[in-house]
This record gives sequence, structure tokens and C-alpha cells, in this order.
Amino acid sequence: MNKVSQLIALACLYTTVTACEAAPKEEWPKGINPATLALNTTPEPNLDDETFVDIFNGTDLTGWSVKGSEMKFEVIDGEIVGTCTPDLRPNSFLSTDKSYSDFIFTAEFKWDVIGNSGIMFRADTLDSGQVFGYQSEMDPSPRAWTGGIYGEAMDGWIYPLSKEEHADARAAVENPNAWNRMTIYARGGVIKTWINGAPSARIVDYSRSEGFFGLQVHSGKKGTIRWKNIKVKEFEPATNLLESNDLSQWTQVDGSAVGEGWTVENGIVSRHKKGAGDIISKEHFDNFEFRFDWKISEAGNSGVKYRTQGKLGLEYQVLDDEKHPDNKIESHLAGALYDLLPTIDEKPLNPVGEWNSGKIVVDGNTFQHWLNGKKVVEIEYDSDQWKKLFEKSKYAEYDDFGSWSGPILLQDHHDLVWFRDLTIRSL
Repeated sequence: MNKVSQLIALACLYTTVTACEAAPKEEWPKGINPATLALNTTPEPNLDDETFVDIFNGTDLTGWSVKGSEMKFEVIDGEIVGTCTPDLRPNSFLSTDKSYSDFIFTAEFKWDVIGNSGIMFRADTLDSGQVFGYQSEMDPSPRAWTGGIYGEAMDGWIYPLSKEEHADARAAVENPNAWNRMTIYARGGVIKTWINGAPSARIVDYSRSEGFFGLQVHSGKKGTIRWKNIKVKEFEPATNLLESNDLSQWTQVDGSAVGEGWTVENGIVSRHKKGAGDIISKEHFDNFEFRFDWKISEAGNSGVKYRTQGKLGLEYQVLDDEKHPDNKIESHLAGALYDLLPTIDEKPLNPVGEWNSGKIVVDGNTFQHWLNGKKVVEIEYDSDQWKKLFEKSKYAEYDDFGSWSGPILLQDHHDLVWFRDLTIRSL
């Protein structure tokens, strides 16, 4: 037997011994390029916050129900114990009856008998009864991808812990038979995980916005898993910056009241008179997800600025790409990070006179622009790419540009422009 055959045989033997684990694949995870995985560099949230709520009462399974196959879940000594029933399929999930959208979830876990497991979040069931959604993996194998994010019935791995920089995360579970802690943060499309305090996964994904939590026992030969101290903190929904159908949450840049050049009618804010001036939100933001619809006039130009100081700030460009004279510069086109980074080549831009959906995500040093549901810009502040682009930009003279906290700014560029559905949530 050659060395390759020996390795395959050993892998198969390991899979049999550890049971309840997924079958080996020739390419696993398929289609994942580790170079594209952004790192979670955020410290674990404060779990002593009094706003956390216990979602397991420590006595019985009130508020929980089993989905998938009927494997055994019971409460023993104040802990949830899930036991794999040999060869029973499909996987089994002890799931919350309540759905959750934006939250911090934390739980402790350990194995009595090694087996594949995980914690589902923002999960749901298909008409067939199959559970699908995000899963924060519990992986006791030597690969040690606990805290990685798997898409259950969603095409598999989303974020494996395969980079060199994930070494601390892979080493976080020193003993699978001892208690370990998993923490999951989900707010808008930003999702992060920690294992025993070690930053693990980080994605920005909008496939799922809400759903139940589920404690998984995987189908297979054996596996017994325990969970306790299961808590969640829910976040308030996003803030509507036009909630009262007026501009009471906005001022001019100098702090004075918004003039007649900007009006709101039926939830649509428009700049329609000369001399209107830029307007800014009264509230300041650092890390956030800002959603807005925009529509530009023929040959028009405007923008949405963020992390601002005065009129200066990062800008999501709003432009008629076909007829405005600024269309000669790629980083000045619609959706671009103005004068810094162009959009991807094939962006889904609607014609002038039609609404476009924009989204800006600022999470630490990561800036993203979205256009009509597609990510068109992403850059890391202070990265080599950022430094190169910044040095050549109109902003090069401003120290710390891009790092400020500040209001959202809607730009008056002397053209007709319309905005609606302005909602923001802090991250």
C-alpha cells in the first residue's frame, strides 16, 4: 500500500471511530479560498451584561422542541443532554420555539461521547421538515474547526478555520470532555463567533435574517453532547432616520435646521432646490449597517458620506454613470468608494429614474458597499491596499481619514436626488 492509500485508509478509520461526523469529501470545504476569509479581530462581548436572558430554564425543555429525527434530548442535573440514536436519520435539532433576528448568543458545551455537533442560528425548516440555516460548528476532530460557520442545507462550509491566523481559535478547545463556551454575534449581515473567548469566524452574509436556535445531534453511530448556561441578548431593531416622515433627525452641517431645499413626502426625502446644502444625521455612528434606497436625476451627482467630520468623509457615490461628466473615473461611478476604490465590473445598477437599493457596512476596519443586493466594494482600513489608494486620493492630506466617528451625510451636489427607507443599526 502506497503512502496516499495509507493516508486514505487512516482517514476512513478515523471517520468510523468518531462516528456522527460527516462523510469525508475529496475537496472539503469545496470552493472556499482561505485568502477571502476576513478575520474576526473583535474581543468577545461582555457576557456579564444584565440584559442577557436565559432561554433554558435548567429544569425541563419548555420553549424547546425537536426537529429533524427524534433523537433523545433530556435534562440531567440542570444540563441539556443530546444522545445520538445509531443510524437514525436525518440529523436532530433541539430547537427554540421562538425566532431571533439580531442577538448575542452564548452557551457552554462538552462531549461525553465524541460526535459531530453544532449550534444552529437563524434557522428554519423546509416543507420537507429539513432544518436549514447557519451553524456554528462543534468539531472535536483533529481539524478543530469549532466556531467555524457551516451552511446546514445551504451548500456547506461558509467559513472554515483554515488560515494560519486561526491557530488560536483551533486551539481554543483544549479538552472536548470539559466545559467550553461558544458565543455567537449576529446583527444585520455581520456574524462573528468566539470559542472560550478566542475570536473565530467573521462573515458578512444576508442569506438569513432570523430564525430559531438549534442544538444539533448529528446522525451516525454514537455521540453524546451536553449544553448549559444558554443565554441570549437581543438587539433593538434598526432605527428609521425618517421615522416621523420629516427631517427632525437631521440638521445642516453647521447644526442649524434643514432648509427648504430638502423635503420629505410619503417617506421620500429629496433635494430639489438650489442652495439646499448637505445635511447630516443628529446621531453619530462608528460601526453600523446603513440601508437606503436612492434615485438620481439625469446627469445627476450626489452621495452618502459616513465617518464624517464636517463635509469630509468616506463616500458612497450616487451618480448617473452614463451622462454625468464624472463618469471618466472608475472610482467616481455609482456605488464606488469615492476617489478610492471602484466597484466590481458587473454591478447591478438600475437606470436613471429608477430606485436602487444601497447598503453601507462599517465593521471595525472593514468597509463594504452594496448595490441592489450585491457587494460591490470591500476594503480594510489601513491595509496595504488602503494605504496605496489613499496616498493617491484627494484625501491624502487628512490624517486619520476613514477612522473617525461621525454622522451620516446626504450630499447636495446641485442636482435632483431622492432617498427613502433610511434605516441604520449600530454594530
